[in-house]
Amino acid sequence: MKQASISKAFLSLCAVILCCSMALASPLDKRGISKCYKKNARITQYWIPKEGDKDMNNNGKSVTLNGSKTKTLKDRKGKTIAKVSKTTFEKFQMEGTGLLKSGTMVNLGESNDVFMKLDRGETPYGLGSSGNRLVPWISVASNDIKKGTKLYIKEMDGLVLPDGKKHNGCVRVDDEGWSMGGCQLDFFVLQFNAYKVLTNKIPSKVTVTAKSCTIKDYVTHSVKKWAVLSFKALYNIF
Repeated sequence: MKQASISKAFLSLCAVILCCSMALASPLDKRGISKCYKKNARITQYWIPKEGDKDMNNNGKSVTLNGSKTKTLKDRKGKTIAKVSKTTFEKFQMEGTGLLKSGTMVNLGESNDVFMKLDRGETPYGLGSSGNRLVPWISVASNDIKKGTKLYIKEMDGLVLPDGKKHNGCVRVDDEGWSMGGCQLDFFVLQFNAYKVLTNKIPSKVTVTAKSCTIKDYVTHSVKKWAVLSFKALYNIF
């Protein structure tokens, strides 16, 4: 009798906890994304800092990624990948990735001071979480939507990108963001210059729905040139 009473009490407690958890969690739509995305989703942008380019530091101050090469990018074995300026090194750390003038692209490794060289054939525009390849103006980072989910952003349908191509509003979750909260997307725009153009075109809050939309190619010849890509590194990025 005592054991049965304890069991009933335990089950009742579990039911209360479950109900509270369900009440506190954001409701999901039929495709499994929070309903807050339908009217109040925050959108930010991220890019790959490139050695020699203009960029901005952690405080939003304009900087140029050049100067005396006093810092060393090292791999997990301590082998030197390249020497870069302090500003460049810190920006690569901040973004978690970086592009050298030589065309070598690096990603943070197992610590904040360890980098690894990326295979430009496999990941020509950078590496997302779980080994996902990033695709400019397609990839978004999210901490509460399943990887690979296609999303339609209403406010980006018809958006003219810096190189003149028109976006259809369709993006895909390929990444996560270490500094992001829920109900937020971080849009991969590849270049700082693209960020400067688009920051005045994309509103801070957008309408997002999970949708089986069509992924388009927005990469132009000038983008490939900026990314220091050889022909062999341009296959099958989708």
